[in-house]
Amino acid sequence: MTVQLPVLLWTVICFGALVLILNNLLFKPMLAFMDKRGERVRAAAEKKAAAERAAAEAQEALERFHAEQEAHTASLAGQALAAARADADRLVSDAVRRGEEETAACRAALAREKEELSRILESNADRFAEDWLSALTGGRERPTDQRAEGPRD
Repeated sequence: MTVQLPVLLWTVICFGALVLILNNLLFKPMLAFMDKRGERVRAAAEKKAAAERAAAEAQEALERFHAEQEAHTASLAGQALAAARADADRLVSDAVRRGEEETAACRAALAREKEELSRILESNADRFAEDWLSALTGGRERPTDQRAEGPRD
């Protein structure tokens, strides 16, 4: 086998021309495409990291907000409980006061009735005694001299 110089020369020229053509038409556009894609991947990774940081910050803010709301709710519940206890104490004391007033009024009314009944009893005691004696004797009055002799049949 002999080396043929013209064939070797044409092979090198064709290979160089193919490398230049492929470099301009395929390799450079492919590298540019891959670089753009790499940039998009890096940008997406940065966006993802930023979104994760924002989500973590939002989660922390939400947890702080929930803690504040729980503290505020507990405070409001304590205030409401204190107000309810104060209202209950006021209602109980009002009820006790009204009960004492009603008891005093009833006692005063009973005392007035007792005095009135005592006056009526004193003013009509003789009549009540006569009526009672009459009821016991069956409506018959005995003369004083018959009491000594005994009953008549």
